[in-house]
Amino acid sequence: MNKNELLEMTKGGIIVSCQVKPDDPLYLDGIVGKLAQCAIWGGACGLRLNTPDDIAAVRSITELPIIGLWKEHSKGSDVFITPTLRHVEAVLAAGADVVAVDATDRLNADGQKAFTLIKEIRRVYGDVPVLADIRNAGEASQAMAAGADMVAPTLYRFNEHPKSAEEPDFEELVKIIKACRNAGPVFMEGKINTPEQAMESLYLGAHAVIVGSAITRPHLTTLRFTNKVSGKINGMPLYY
Repeated sequence: MNKNELLEMTKGGIIVSCQVKPDDPLYLDGIVGKLAQCAIWGGACGLRLNTPDDIAAVRSITELPIIGLWKEHSKGSDVFITPTLRHVEAVLAAGADVVAVDATDRLNADGQKAFTLIKEIRRVYGDVPVLADIRNAGEASQAMAAGADMVAPTLYRFNEHPKSAEEPDFEELVKIIKACRNAGPVFMEGKINTPEQAMESLYLGAHAVIVGSAITRPHLTTLRFTNKVSGKINGMPLYY
């Protein structure tokens, strides 16, 4: 699938991020495939998946666009989303149509700015579609200049002064869209918890909306409800 086909298939739609963590109650064999099937049944226009194993498993059941990544933490670095070419190679080999990478200006394990990986991807893999996960408009511009095809504010909470653990940052989304005008599309991602927030994202100019925890992690949905009814406004952890 080339970039133009991918953008046409995803425009104005919902991409579902199907991921589980080892400490999630739903961390079970085959669960990501089941979550993907639920997303497909519900009309998702694409999927965002972590790890080569899960990408390969879901690739076998759908032709929908897959945004692939591989989260791996390294000692001494905050960069964890597809941090090296080795991770990129595995994600693409597993069947991803797009590779998502950390494209912030944080330092990776080799002491290089994370966004510099995009130029390495271009050198090795040519025009493979790259989604840059960034935090703000400045990093979005930087990623586009480095060769990214599209950006998403996936990492906006990962900074010294995050605004919220639970609400999307529409103000920053608008800044990012302006920064990327004539450069590439913006996929909204990060704390989209309702259909109305997804619609607002599209109204503001997002190409598509990526939704994860609100759909695929029911224990967090439960926590949102219990926080509201119990008055524990600040009960949602910042990083989860």
